Amino acid sequence: MKSAQGRWAMRACATAFAATLSAAAAQAEPFDYVRIGDNDGFGFANMAHLVRAVPGPETFPADSDGDGRLGENEFLPDLNRDGGVAVMSQDNFDNRSADEIADAERSCVGCLSIGDRTRGSIWTDLSLSASAPPDNWPDADGPQTPNNAVFVFEFTVGRDDIPEHSPIFFNLVFGDYDIDPALIGVQLRDRTVRTLSLANQGPLDGLIQGRSTVLEFDEVFAEDEDGNWAALLGVVFFAPNDPYTAFDYVELSRFELVTAGLAP
Repeated sequence: MKSAQGRWAMRACATAFAATLSAAAAQAEPFDYVRIGDNDGFGFANMAHLVRAVPGPETFPADSDGDGRLGENEFLPDLNRDGGVAVMSQDNFDNRSADEIADAERSCVGCLSIGDRTRGSIWTDLSLSASAPPDNWPDADGPQTPNNAVFVFEFTVGRDDIPEHSPIFFNLVFGDYDIDPALIGVQLRDRTVRTLSLANQGPLDGLIQGRSTVLEFDEVFAEDEDGNWAALLGVVFFAPNDPYTAFDYVELSRFELVTAGLAP
């Protein structure tokens, strides 16, 4: 027979083990966002000499708020300083990391897992320009117009890591949309497609814009066999006539882009 001391030691170990598991569960990170690409200002690292496109000799910084990162309501740079951001004007750039070129740049705060079907980072931090070199181009058609970027989200969130029925925000950051038509198609969990309109930047050449919309919880998630929340969603940026656009990142988040403005 085990001694009383031995039984006490076993109970103490069992209690400590249970407490450790409970603490680990309590410390599980709640879902915040899942992102394709990275929030790095289209991959531009040095803002010092980047200017926005304006007519005339005067120059204005592309990074207009001076925070060291190109973001919404700022500007893709006029790299050759000819007054425009455009195809056939030496404004092409490829700032993709090795992970982005490998279509593997994705991140999540609060996910149990990110599925293998998640893709699209190969389209980010790159000028989708008809005059760009074809090296490591995102699709087999090469740089010629159209360049309709495709993104796929597949991920799982723990049942207790997101409140059921929470709204989910679709957020996309893109630049230099100025030739109509263009729209975003979002294929939801049930394979229906939500179409999102876009505002043409007009005379603000190279403008970086954000587009947000709110999705219902069950348009993104369905319960899986383990009782967790599984998500599958596709995105296409359709701009058949625009020979120059660019993307920084696309995400599904608990929060709306601050400067994007919410639209249906």
